[in-house]
Amino acid sequence: MTIDVTGAGFVLTKALRGEVRRRVLLAMSRFGPEVQGVTASLAEARNPLGGVDQRCRVRVRLQSGLVLRAEAMNGIIATAVDRSVAHLALLVAEALDGGAVRRRPATALRRRGSVE
Repeated sequence: MTIDVTGAGFVLTKALRGEVRRRVLLAMSRFGPEVQGVTASLAEARNPLGGVDQRCRVRVRLQSGLVLRAEAMNGIIATAVDRSVAHLALLVAEALDGGAVRRRPATALRRRGSVE
């Protein structure tokens, strides 16, 4: 499995690159040879309320040729990486199990007391 890490808008240090690679490897290693490669793109995005958010976009290519993507934003880059990689692992598990991963029904996502 190849893991590529790129950065835009800030300096991508060797330590940060290694940490992102480690987190991706921890999440994807359970899928073994099914995962062909992972690309992680880190960037700073302007927040409309002021300030800067950290964004992590991850993309995985499976042996079947399927490409899956996930993205997360947070004020802390480590949290953005963790969230995007965790979501990607869920997508990979679902794709490999043929959609057998259980999700909450859409009705459970509605807020209490909402009128529709």
